[in-house]
Amino acid sequence: MVDPFIILTALPGAMAGILWMLFVTGTTLSVPSLMGAIMCIGVATANSILMVTFANGERGSGNKNSVPSAREAMLRRVMPESGRC
Repeated sequence: MVDPFIILTALPGAMAGILWMLFVTGTTLSVPSLMGAIMCIGVATANSILMVTFANGERGSGNKNSVPSAREAMLRRVMPESGRC
């Protein structure tokens, strides 16, 4: 039951990054920037779902340190995809 809340915790960070980059580049809110924001939120959500699924799999296999193990294993997979935002 906690998984959806864990997944939703990625969204404020994505929104903060979107707003920060709009501010830094001086871009106004327009249709293309909102489309990019929606895509970035989708990537952040997909990455958090992958992390939670992997951590649940590690926990199911009896690993007591499932969160650090998932973090280390998935970091290499998630970071290149996060660079697309």
